[in-house]
Amino acid sequence: MKKRMILSLSLAVALLLCAVPADAKKVVLTDFDKRDWHVVEGMDNDAPLRDYAILYDAGGVDGAIGVIGIPSMRTYRHIRTGVDLHNFPFSGSNAGNNNGTPDGKYLYVSDKGSDTIAEVNLQTGWTERIFALPKPFGIHHSAALSPNGKYLFATGELTGKMLKLRLSDGATTVLDIPPAPSAPDYPDTGRNGKYVFSGNYYHSAVMVFSQNPFKLIKEIPVGKNPHGTNVSPTGRIVTVCDKLSATLSIIDVEKLKVHRVIPVGAGPLHNQIDTLGKYDYISSFVSDSTSKVDLQRMQLVDEFPIHYRVGHNSIAPDNAYYVSQNKFSTGLFTPTGIVFAVNFELQDIDETSPTYGKSVKIIPVDGEPHEGRQIFASYIQRWNTGKGNDLFTKGYSLGDVQISFNDKGRPGLRGPVRPQIEPHHTNHAKKWWVPRDNGKPGMTKDGDVYVLRIKAFSYGYVPRFLHVPQGAKVRIIFTNIDKAAGLTKNPDVTMGMVIAGYYGPKTMIIGPRGMSMVSEFTADVAGEFEFYCQHFCGPLHLEMRGTFFVDPPGGTASLGVGDYDRVSEQELLLSEGESEWLVGTNKLRNTLKSGSEPTI
Repeated sequence: MKKRMILSLSLAVALLLCAVPADAKKVVLTDFDKRDWHVVEGMDNDAPLRDYAILYDAGGVDGAIGVIGIPSMRTYRHIRTGVDLHNFPFSGSNAGNNNGTPDGKYLYVSDKGSDTIAEVNLQTGWTERIFALPKPFGIHHSAALSPNGKYLFATGELTGKMLKLRLSDGATTVLDIPPAPSAPDYPDTGRNGKYVFSGNYYHSAVMVFSQNPFKLIKEIPVGKNPHGTNVSPTGRIVTVCDKLSATLSIIDVEKLKVHRVIPVGAGPLHNQIDTLGKYDYISSFVSDSTSKVDLQRMQLVDEFPIHYRVGHNSIAPDNAYYVSQNKFSTGLFTPTGIVFAVNFELQDIDETSPTYGKSVKIIPVDGEPHEGRQIFASYIQRWNTGKGNDLFTKGYSLGDVQISFNDKGRPGLRGPVRPQIEPHHTNHAKKWWVPRDNGKPGMTKDGDVYVLRIKAFSYGYVPRFLHVPQGAKVRIIFTNIDKAAGLTKNPDVTMGMVIAGYYGPKTMIIGPRGMSMVSEFTADVAGEFEFYCQHFCGPLHLEMRGTFFVDPPGGTASLGVGDYDRVSEQELLLSEGESEWLVGTNKLRNTLKSGSEPTI
């Protein structure tokens, strides 16, 4: 009897051991782990004590870069950066998938709220420089890096412009993209330094630019309202999410025309191609799913459910995990205030894993995170060992990657000085909450204060055009008049309003249903400034826009009439002591030498 029991137990143990794949991901023990007090598990699980990869996300309305471990999904920290953050690349090379080939030094994030690009030092974990873009521009994305890592290409969605930026000093070339309305959207660059590709939301086309000289070559018609645009690691195709056509357009880079159109889940927004160029993972907002397309067979091969309303996404550097950055949490988490938490969902996309296709973790996150990119955790060094001086002055090696911060003489940086910028965010206005205001939308006067009542709904503002004289005291009373919509699966559709650029740090207005927000500030700088909804509210959220005009004495503001040289100095974003770490501005507008700025 005892023999039979021992035999049964042995068989059970053997079966359990066989159930664990031989190639399952393991937690690697370092010398540091072995001498630490932690108990480290020998088998893989979804919450290891040490993460093998790190996800950086542009946190949207919280103005910070989120730092999250993969696969534990622990939030390690937030890096204060700006007002309303959107897309970014890692420094290094654009070779590979959307993560590129990082050199471990920086990431460059676009701040739509303040109309800047921030340089974040990955090693110190602080914002180090601010690129003050020429004005007016109206940035949305800066996710496109040249192959040699020296130039960024960015989209001016709010003004219909495109920009090439030299990272050494902030010098630029700015292009106007007619006809209006024009909304350049998500860009990506060819790996051979030849082309830049960018969707144009209102033209329903993908624009093709040469990288050097920087100029528009042609527009390629694609599906309706293209969103995510990505170049494959092979460099042969460009994948484009056709948001309102529920398709993925495949562009042949050699022929510069659409090669194939593949039906995917409804409302495709963004896509992530693995490092082999084999699979493309598409966030499908309306169908609440991740669509998986085989780029060799050119067809949809799988679909994974998510919770709920995915927007941006990211993929692990070893193609083992995929993070769905979801716009709505729909009551999944404990309420903590007026702004509800959204969520990140970790999906196992390793086809050899027993949990392939499953969501293995879901976490609440703050902000309204946009771009997500991942690197191996080994890129980030330990700075509490007394070796910081050597790491910065002599550099260090990461296999075939040599990291060095030998940037003495770079504009904004003095030799070995490593700045720690603390942007002001939104402390330049007085704000408070009131019960829902039912006043008629439009402008009235309360003594010497211009009172602007603005109503927001899916998907627009009333009124859309606002004029005040320069120097006016402004009081905005913002009310969300929307109703809970079945399409969003959310009982509280929060909307917002940010006046992009100079007035970004003065606004950042939030509008949950049932309440109104009041913001007061002085309109001291003349110009034409777009405002937009910064809290994702549905599939046509990108189209919620209006214009705030601050008219100079005796004139009318426009994109050609305004205090744009002053606006470009970004006096509200940085303190007086931090201004030395600001580079670019209107002084370096169109100072690149076309045809003499090699990108490879």
